[in-house]
Amino acid sequence: MKAEILTIGTEVLIGSILNTNAKFLSEKLSEIGVNVEYQISVKDDYDKIYDQINRSIERSDLIFLCGGLGPTEDDITKDVLADVLNKKLYIDKKEEENLLEFYKNSNKTMTKNNIRQVRVIEGSKVFHNHWGIAPGELIELDSKKIFLLPGPPKEFEPMVNKYVLNNIYEDNDIEILSINIIGLGESNIEDRIRKLNINYNNVTINTFAHFYDTEVKIIAEGLNSELLKEEISKIEYLIRKEFGKNVYSTGLTTPCETLVKKLIDKNIKISFAESITGGLLSSKITSVPNSSKILKSSYVTYSNEAKIFELNVREETLNEFGAVSEETAIEMARGLYNKGFSNIAISITGEAGPTPTEKEVGQVFICFYEGEDNYFIKDIKFHGNRNEIQERAANYIITKLLLKIN
Repeated sequence: MKAEILTIGTEVLIGSILNTNAKFLSEKLSEIGVNVEYQISVKDDYDKIYDQINRSIERSDLIFLCGGLGPTEDDITKDVLADVLNKKLYIDKKEEENLLEFYKNSNKTMTKNNIRQVRVIEGSKVFHNHWGIAPGELIELDSKKIFLLPGPPKEFEPMVNKYVLNNIYEDNDIEILSINIIGLGESNIEDRIRKLNINYNNVTINTFAHFYDTEVKIIAEGLNSELLKEEISKIEYLIRKEFGKNVYSTGLTTPCETLVKKLIDKNIKISFAESITGGLLSSKITSVPNSSKILKSSYVTYSNEAKIFELNVREETLNEFGAVSEETAIEMARGLYNKGFSNIAISITGEAGPTPTEKEVGQVFICFYEGEDNYFIKDIKFHGNRNEIQERAANYIITKLLLKIN
């Protein structure tokens, strides 16, 4: 099923507002197996909107018209669509009553042009707007569906959740499973999945790369819900068998959320000693609810003085090897571990740039420390600007932790 999102409004094209509606709707449609093939913004111009709607109807199964349903003269989305479909507009009496009641309860004076908002296209299915005034609509045209939705996100998003998703699949069942894989690139994952030769006529498998993990989305569509679930279960088994511990979760969850849950389940406590990342690592973990159960301490030891005072890094080590070194990373992790807060102490030090001080920009040393005879040191080079290096370094640690305890 091919979808197209048309955002109507000059304000989007001139940059006055950010088009969050297209992003939100695309994500929701992707979750239920609908492919968004076009996202287009059109200015408030009758001819341009008219031409674009015709093109959209010609090439897409689902067309979403977002915005241009308000009371002003440049809100012409309904008018143009009615002309394209050769249908009439009329005032919906129930929506008119809701409009009058809204202004009565708000103690505001209703200007005459507001009545434009409750006009609807003949033959449409009307969706009452509980969050605003202008209703949404669904027009079915042969095998195609055209949705009209208000533009303000505070109205648009709840209307998508309440009406749109329930009116796309009316006859068929659809089953969806997201399998999340970490520690491998998307191209590697996609290639290995194709080599599994998974062939079901009613099933699609797609990969979506996120910043440091990949979502494998399995979508099955048909008339028999139980059969669809069985097919997805078989595919999940094959993928789990292929990727092993790199599969860290299923469903819509992030690596940090999964990591915190697994650490809680296994009663593993962690602590961080951060230099190059400056608290970014602990910030990612503490963004997850209940992370206080597993993150026992976090030190930002950006200066040599802090490394010495807080973590007992020896001054001789810093003088001989530098702050950005394997030796310093080990002593940072050891000093943190010896405080007795955690089962795993993790330290990180490196060069974020843009101007190098000791090593090349992007050079990072990471130590996972679980005891004097049980630690792992990683010397790794990250590329990018300052923020990207910090982000990649923090994400690398989360990935390694997940793989370690998975």
